[in-house]
Parts: sequence; C-alpha cells; structure tokens
Amino acid sequence: MNKELFTLYIESVALDDLNKGLQLAQGKGAKSLMLLICSQNEYNEKALTLLLTGCSLPVFGGMYPMITHQTALYKQGALIIGFKEVYQTSLFSDLDQVSDEDELEEQINRVLEKNENLNHQDDFLMFYDGLMTNIEDFIDCLFDCLDHTISIAGGGAGYLDFVQRPSVITNNGIYSNSVLLVSLPSKITTSIAHGWQILEGPFLASEVHEQTVLSLNYQAAFDVYAQAIEINSHYKFDSGNFHDITKHFPLGIEDINNNLIVRDPVLAINGHLQCVGKIAINSMVYLLHGSEDNLINAAEEAAIEVFSNINGSQQASMMFDCVSRVLYMEDRYNQELQVISKHNKSSELFGVLSIGEIANGQSGALSLLNRSIVISTW
Repeated sequence: MNKELFTLYIESVALDDLNKGLQLAQGKGAKSLMLLICSQNEYNEKALTLLLTGCSLPVFGGMYPMITHQTALYKQGALIIGFKEVYQTSLFSDLDQVSDEDELEEQINRVLEKNENLNHQDDFLMFYDGLMTNIEDFIDCLFDCLDHTISIAGGGAGYLDFVQRPSVITNNGIYSNSVLLVSLPSKITTSIAHGWQILEGPFLASEVHEQTVLSLNYQAAFDVYAQAIEINSHYKFDSGNFHDITKHFPLGIEDINNNLIVRDPVLAINGHLQCVGKIAINSMVYLLHGSEDNLINAAEEAAIEVFSNINGSQQASMMFDCVSRVLYMEDRYNQELQVISKHNKSSELFGVLSIGEIANGQSGALSLLNRSIVISTW
C-alpha cells in the first residue's frame, strides 16, 4: 500500500483555488501534506501565509520554478501530496545572519535540542532557499551535529529569475535564507546522476570567494571559461547570450572518490564567474559538456538503481531535478521523465525542478549538487 494517500494537482494560479485544494486535502484523511508550488504563480505572500497558518495538518514544501508528477511537467499550479503518517518538521531560519561556523553550530544545536526527535532520526527530506549562500556550510555542520549517520534528499527552492524571495513552505508561512528538515517515517534510498562529461581542463581555481570564481590559472575566470568554450565549439559570447551558451557548458570539480560534482555558472560579473555552489581555492576545475542522450541515459541509470532497491515499505517516490537540465534539454526533457517513470513500478512519482540538489555522496557525506538529479524512495 502506498504511503501517500493522494496526489492532487491544482492547475489554476488563483490563490482561492489553492485554498479549495488544501481544504479538500484536509478532508481526505491525510496526517501530513507536502505542498509543491510553481513559483511563477506569484501568490500574494501575506495571503499565502494566511492559508498556511490556517492549515490544520503539518504542511511542508517549497516554491520551485517547475514541478513534476509522473511524466508531466508543470510550469504553473501546485501539487498537494497527502501522507498517511505525521511528518515532523524542523525549521532553521535566518541563516544569512549567521556569520561563522561556531554560530551555525550553535543555531543547529538549539533546533536539535528543541526538536529532540531529530536526534533519533536518520532519514530526511530537505527544502531550502536555493539562493542562500551558506547552504554548504549548513549541511557540513548538520552532518557533524547528527553524527554522520543521516541520509538526505533535497533541493533548493526559488525563482527562475534568480531573484531571492521567500520560497520555503511551512505551517508558519514562507521563508527565505532558511532550511526545512522533514523527518521521514522510514529509511530513504537515493540515487544521483548528471550525465555531463569533461571537455577541457583542468584549470586551477587560483582565486575564489565563496561561490564566485575570480580567476582560473591566474587569469580572469570568465575570460578563461569563454575562451575554452569558443575554441571547442561554434559558440561566441556577446553581451546578451551568456545563459544561452552556459547551459551547454557547466563546470566540474572532483570529489574524494574522483566523481565529478557539477557547478552551474549563473552570472558573469567583472570577469568573475558566480556559481550555484562553492569551488574550493586551488581545486582543479574542468569545463564540461553533454548531450541530451547522455543526460537522459544517466537519469535512467539512476532510476534503475534506486527503484530496484524498493521493498514493501518504500513506496513514496520523489525527485529533485535541476532546473538547468530542462533548460538545456528543452522539448526532450519529457523523455527524462518517461524513462524514470518507466522503472518506478510501485508508487506515484512527484518532484520539483530545483536550484541546487542535496544528497549523500559515495563516501556518505552530504554534497551540494548542480545540474544533477536526485531520485529518492522511502
């Protein structure tokens, strides 16, 4: 029997229709609700907060550029998923106000002390502000505070224009610069993939500040990046085609197991490259490329891996798929949804197109991923 009671798609962008959907969901016998909203709905924040605070059930989720259900991709509307069990949630808010690791550890421990159940849980979903700059510091610290035993699947919420707005959904409203941790009632199994391959490199990350690469090989980072692309392809940068080109050419760094972790360059400012995720100083950076076929095949391999491990108790399925993948694949993205759904035999599959993804890597440590897909079952 599936763990979710129902999945309800609200096509309308009217807040009144979302309210009707929430009222309907609360009457169907669920004990918890996941709410996934397309961010382009642009609901009034105060009105949405009023709906959420009036919800009688635990509600959690986020506002994402796009959402998915089975093989359907939605750019507007909302999904409401009802679960048969109570899902406990813990909010870590105002993380932009935390200036160093010690303060971050203190804040995490305060929440852990307040929510004692967290110390007895190992399996979580994570909804977080995809534009917060210290998400990697947070997951590193959380991993330490919970004794390295946790398994997490998550994705960054937000808007496609990369303007930060509140996007993390709770019973108390919507938040920015925050992380919502959702305790799962059973073990989570995840699989990750991306499908990108090395085109050129490595280049030395010779000067870095947080998520911005200032220089590669002691030269302006954007100049090195653009030159490598123009040498290896027919693309030429001008003043207005940055995103049209960069969607084909992410960056990559190697983890301790020599697996490529993708980094998504989203802005070029004063010769610098701002990425979604950190690149460590003196690390080796590769220029990556791919094809629609490679990305789809990688997603299918991840689906085979995770769904082949499903047992009788693991029958809720969710994916966090980077929004950059659909921007790259365009009309062929539906094929990715189809190959994933084909291997999911036991439950409905719902998901989001996210701004950054969180999952445990091969070593067990938590990693921030870009342009990747995380498929989870529990």
